[in-house]
Amino acid sequence: MRKIDYHMHTYFSADSEADPKVHIHTAIAKGLDEICFTDHRDFHYPECPFELDADNYFKELKQLQRQFQQLIKIKIGLEIGLDVEYIDEINRFVNAHDYDYVIGSIHVIHQTEFYEPAAFFINKTKEEAHREFFLNTLECVQTFDCFNCLGHLDYICRYGPYVNKEVEHSLHQDIIDDIFKTLIHKGKGLEVNTSGYKTRGVCGFPNFEQIQRYYDLGGRIITIGSDSHTSDRVGEHVEDVIKEYQHIGFQDVSTFTKRVRD
Repeated sequence: MRKIDYHMHTYFSADSEADPKVHIHTAIAKGLDEICFTDHRDFHYPECPFELDADNYFKELKQLQRQFQQLIKIKIGLEIGLDVEYIDEINRFVNAHDYDYVIGSIHVIHQTEFYEPAAFFINKTKEEAHREFFLNTLECVQTFDCFNCLGHLDYICRYGPYVNKEVEHSLHQDIIDDIFKTLIHKGKGLEVNTSGYKTRGVCGFPNFEQIQRYYDLGGRIITIGSDSHTSDRVGEHVEDVIKEYQHIGFQDVSTFTKRVRD
């Protein structure tokens, strides 16, 4: 199974200062076969302008593709914040440039985000907050076709004023199954986001029980992403995820060129 990191951020994202060239050197040193830069674009992210200068982003990354073409495959991607309040704007932005791969992620719901302290959780039990997150995720994957894979499905478990932040999947499995079935029907995939290892100490986002569920329902499009905002995290836990994928039954990870699965 190929070793990839398909979720990385650089100084083109508002929340990173990382040099993409250093990311590349780290990926080569760790023996990765392929990487994809996926810098952020979110519309109306509270108190943080997640803009992306796509023209300069492509200019710099294409130069790096040429420079390192004999050493590693480099793809140019995007992490777009899916938000049903900005359907036209999101589709226009994604379609304005020739990305290889697009992650669709849920960072904002009704103009509130999850990073603590966050208004999203006010007067909500954990079950209510998590159910709203999964319902919004379902609405987004039903609404949008401009992405290739859904990012960090369990992302909501990082945040919230709860003693135990973990998602109790059994309470929401009906919605999560509908998310998986929608992704499969539309030819979209899932990532395991390895930043979950750091946050939770056990696995990525989502957990592997949910990846098994996706597989059992017929899902075969799968990627691995570190969600690295610093170069030291590039390729982190990729081999751990590969072992779990092989145990579940996946033959290989998925990679993309011009938003088409290779």
